[in-house]
Amino acid sequence: MPGDDVRAILGRRPPRGEPAFGHVDLSEKARAQLADIVRGVKERCEGSEEVPFHPTDRPEDGEVLAGSLHGFDSHYQEKAPWSLERTVASVRASGVPEPLGAKEIEGGRWSFYALRLAEAGTDTVVIRRRAPTYGLTNKWYAVLAGTELRPVEEPLLSFDYDAEVAVVDQRVYVLRPEQTERLFVDADEVKRRAPETVGRFAKDIGARLSADTVMAVERVCSRNAFTARRVERLLAEGVLREVNAAEVREGLHDAGLAADAFGSSGPLAAESDDLATKLVEIADDLYYQPRFARPSRRVAGWRNVG
Repeated sequence: MPGDDVRAILGRRPPRGEPAFGHVDLSEKARAQLADIVRGVKERCEGSEEVPFHPTDRPEDGEVLAGSLHGFDSHYQEKAPWSLERTVASVRASGVPEPLGAKEIEGGRWSFYALRLAEAGTDTVVIRRRAPTYGLTNKWYAVLAGTELRPVEEPLLSFDYDAEVAVVDQRVYVLRPEQTERLFVDADEVKRRAPETVGRFAKDIGARLSADTVMAVERVCSRNAFTARRVERLLAEGVLREVNAAEVREGLHDAGLAADAFGSSGPLAAESDDLATKLVEIADDLYYQPRFARPSRRVAGWRNVG
């Protein structure tokens, strides 16, 4: 395929002092087959209806969430060495990096990979949240040469005809939002900073919270990175001041709770883990009726209806 550029890198959350990415050398046959993977994902994205990206939205059949590459890391963990923008920059970098050796591939604890295809004036990167050695360890491999089995000595890698994210030039297509968030967010770090996050939540929200409620929200966020990320997004959007006690209590029915579940008056009392989670979800307008100031949302993709 003259004029094309096919590359593969492995990625990880790097140990201290180690690189986040490693380059994999490719034969001509491997280049051709990986190029087919990238083309297939690109065609799938471009054949879908684009929906503006938000990290908590979900695409319906025939849709793909899409946004601009520049600044995309702000949706996740901007300073992470393995961030989306850094991954794309690494696989698109000029020059030929030193390729990984067999020991580095086998012992590198790689957790995702990126493939890049530049052809016909278009630069496409696809990213898969799966170790390229997934399912290939603790097995004995051999090839049949004539009638003789011969062991495979080199490490095996596999690449799927699928991806979590694709980047076509400067356009990002998110095919699997939940998997993408798990890839680009360090859940342990999110849970570690729960006390700071919930302290800001208690300060910014327009409703008074009982002390035990604040403790319950912190407890949930320190155990559940998904809920903690929801609180972080509410803080980033600057909308918590609109969340007042009267409207929260009005929303209890929509959330399947009794009218006095948070107390009938005074500070909101959501003092169990389940109630604290419901409080965060109501604050994020997840139950049918939007009650607080929010950007326009798609009901089918955003509302918690289960």
